[in-house]
Amino acid sequence: MSATRRLLSLTMVASLALAACSAAATPSPAPTVAPTAAASKITDGTLPKPEQTKAKLGTPIGEPSQFASVMAESLGIYKKYGVDVTVTKFNAGGDAVSALLAGAVDFGSAIGSDFALTSQMTDVYAYATSVYKSRVFDGLWCQKTVKTAADLKGKQVAISTLGATAHASVLLALQGLKMQENDVTVVPVGNNASRIAAMKAGSIACAPVSMDQSKAMTDLGLNLLIDLSLDKTLNYPAIGVGVTAEYAKKNPNTVLVLTAAVLEAQTIMINDLKTTAAEWAKFAQVDAAKAEADVKAVQSQVNPTMMWNDSDFAFTQLIFSKASPSVMLADPKKAGDHSVLQKLVDIGFYKKIGAPTS
Repeated sequence: MSATRRLLSLTMVASLALAACSAAATPSPAPTVAPTAAASKITDGTLPKPEQTKAKLGTPIGEPSQFASVMAESLGIYKKYGVDVTVTKFNAGGDAVSALLAGAVDFGSAIGSDFALTSQMTDVYAYATSVYKSRVFDGLWCQKTVKTAADLKGKQVAISTLGATAHASVLLALQGLKMQENDVTVVPVGNNASRIAAMKAGSIACAPVSMDQSKAMTDLGLNLLIDLSLDKTLNYPAIGVGVTAEYAKKNPNTVLVLTAAVLEAQTIMINDLKTTAAEWAKFAQVDAAKAEADVKAVQSQVNPTMMWNDSDFAFTQLIFSKASPSVMLADPKKAGDHSVLQKLVDIGFYKKIGAPTS
């Protein structure tokens, strides 16, 4: 290569190198990115602002174990967290569920668990965000002439509504008595008080009644055929707060706040006998002594964590498949959303109100 051509090549290389260095020294401006503040983790139990400032809740309040969602309203807990809740009291759990699925109320409370399975196969899917009671505390109480399973055969048994917790109690009682479903006639009557009234009137033979009413049942001359509360291995969930998937998707903070408020009221029910008894006395129109006895009887019944295992809903599925086999198509894991209560744990709400997490 001639000296002239070699000099020209070196000159071109030097020029390219100089251009590269200049580019490195003066880069093109980067795209502007808005500064992002570091997310602060809430651990003091502070709840988010709800999307809705008003909500409707339906409950079949008929016994003190179902009182948490109503007491949350009477103590002003809902309003404390930014939601004005209108509580509608239904005659039975099935009625409250029907109102929830129809959109007449936004939330259901103290209701049975089967709808969280059956609704999966419909256009209106609804599920649990908390479970207020994990076991059956009913006994099957009967007229004094019904003392054995043989005496029960062919008789009418009262429940609240088809598919509600009382219906499940009857199915469980029949299993325990080694009887078949068609051995009795199930009659929808209403809540605990309505079932007791029907037995007093003699219009039905038996009914599931909460065992905290044992003394009252005995005083009426009624006979206990089977006590389901003695089976501590039986987990049958009763939903503390239920909501439709559509409402929850649009209003996640409102769902969190409602669930938190009911949890707080249930914690008060368990730990503060005086306050709860005073509220129950006003609501149920009973004297202070009876109110205190009623509340004491249910403090050990209600679920302090309001959490559940998916296997609890699998048991519900098994029970109701006897009456409606199609329920076996549902997924017990989709009967409830664990993340709502888990978020209350994560943000410190459980710790703030003194509720246990296990």
